[in-house]
Amino acid sequence: MKKFGVVLSIFVLLGLAYSVVTPIFETPDEFQHFAVIQYLARTGKLPIVGQPDSELSGQEGYQAPLYYMLGAALTFWIDTSDIRQQFIPQPKANFGDPALPGKKNAFIHGANQAFPYHGTTLAVHVTRMLSVLLGAGTVALTYIMARFVFSGDTQDAKDNRLDWLALLCAGFLAFIPQFVFIHAATSNDTAITLTCTLTLTILLWLARDGVTLRRAALLGGAIGLMILSKMVGSALAVVAILLLLLISRRLDVLGMTLAVAAAVSGWWYVYNQAIYGDPLALGAMLRFISAQKILPLPPLSFLWDQFRLTRFTTWGLFGQMSILMQPGIVYQVLDLVALVGGIGFVIGMAVQLIRAIRRESFMPGIKSFVQHHRAHLICLVEAGTVAAAGMYFLLQAGLQGRLLFPALPAAVVLCVYGLRFLFQRIPHQVLTLALVVPMLALAVSVIPVDLLPAYAPPPLVTQVPAQILPGGATFGNEIKLGGYTLARRGDQLSMTFYWETLRTPPVDYTVAIRFVRADGSFWLDYVNYPGMGTSMPTTWKPGEIRRDDYVFDLRRLDPADVPLRWIVGYFDPRTRNMTPVSDWGDVREAGWATLKQVELDKLDNREETGIISPGR
Repeated sequence: MKKFGVVLSIFVLLGLAYSVVTPIFETPDEFQHFAVIQYLARTGKLPIVGQPDSELSGQEGYQAPLYYMLGAALTFWIDTSDIRQQFIPQPKANFGDPALPGKKNAFIHGANQAFPYHGTTLAVHVTRMLSVLLGAGTVALTYIMARFVFSGDTQDAKDNRLDWLALLCAGFLAFIPQFVFIHAATSNDTAITLTCTLTLTILLWLARDGVTLRRAALLGGAIGLMILSKMVGSALAVVAILLLLLISRRLDVLGMTLAVAAAVSGWWYVYNQAIYGDPLALGAMLRFISAQKILPLPPLSFLWDQFRLTRFTTWGLFGQMSILMQPGIVYQVLDLVALVGGIGFVIGMAVQLIRAIRRESFMPGIKSFVQHHRAHLICLVEAGTVAAAGMYFLLQAGLQGRLLFPALPAAVVLCVYGLRFLFQRIPHQVLTLALVVPMLALAVSVIPVDLLPAYAPPPLVTQVPAQILPGGATFGNEIKLGGYTLARRGDQLSMTFYWETLRTPPVDYTVAIRFVRADGSFWLDYVNYPGMGTSMPTTWKPGEIRRDDYVFDLRRLDPADVPLRWIVGYFDPRTRNMTPVSDWGDVREAGWATLKQVELDKLDNREETGIISPGR
């Protein structure tokens, strides 16, 4: 248990670290989830989708309320009246395009979101801590669940091997980077994952130790909470009830479970029927997102693309599905581990079935196999149900891996079973350390390698490097261009500006970069806040110098086989005009400093190469 305590503590610390380094609302649907919590905390009731005061919650207003009720109970005392001021999309927001170079923030994050937190930012971080705790509960239940599954194989529940196998299951799950990331976000996926794992663990307990009415009542409570966690919980509840029937074959047990489940969650079906005319609110939600209940069979290319999306978003695709893990080979390694574990599970089950049939003849052998492997089969049924429900969402709008997280603990346990079967000669301690330690290293590395660079604002420097092209242009008597560079590296066009703050701007200017053809048309027209949307000029202090990097994918732009004029300026949102430019010799358009004439096909990895005429 001490070893498991270490794993659980590390998971909590990782979750808190992911939460801190990821700006608010930079996780899938986090703003909508938080908007439901904020509405519930403010009004004491759930939002009704379609009413004017509930537009911020979007489709999440249809979701089951457990997570939102917990979040509201924790944050009702926080003033979140600034929620709209904290939800400002940046002009070049990246949603779901990890191959697009540049920064990954979809929203603007000002100094008022920095620590110490207050207002909406504080409330979001409180609900993120709730998610971390729910994730810790899931990890703990996975450890218990694994002991139920493997106890029949080790013969002794106190066997040291059992501890290591359970630790392997819990540790592998806890350190999947996407599992950590989602459990460091405001998301109801954390609640359904926990309650589904709780329900499955109780079912495994009943299958091993027998069913009583008290245990049936406990199962009913877990099922009720699962129904209240997310819409898919209703489908999982039906499967749990059917599994209970197969385990107990007792009507009194079934009645007790249904009664408790109804007492916990029955009101939710009544509420949906009264508000939306549908006990599940499924039809109303599908209409809201313009989806269909019955779908045509999609082409194979679509299914392949969705499989790739599911794969990436299960292992690690962060932000608004825009940040891949580096290096990319980690996905192949994780795929290989899962594939080998899955193959091992199939082979292991097939071997056990064949042995049972040979030992006891066909039908008695099958019955004996099912009796001795009920735990594995229950896990398989639960994981298969979640996967089947996920296929429906895949056909509707794409399947993100987090939608499969309710099945992830069971899938990890089955995968570990397969690995143990294939590598029986490897000591359990060695197998556990060989998998858990690299997973921990990967989960830790995501912070400095993937998350921090994706949202980092332009760094401050002490001086402008001497070897770059000299600047001098002043914009609005507030920002001075100290110098700049331009380079082509393969299919990427990189440029760097050094901005010196003369006076703090009174408003957040956006920087505008253009490459102009000879006929006056734009080959590139880019307007965003500095730092590709990560820095607000009103936070700049006099005397500071910032290195501001930009990168563009040439494959996404038209071919440029003619010289282009490179110009830059700052846009003032108050006047809707460019800020005045001074101290620069080439100002052909008001507010625009012409930097250089450029031939892109002559640029190479050396900065400034290919520049054919100065602009000063």
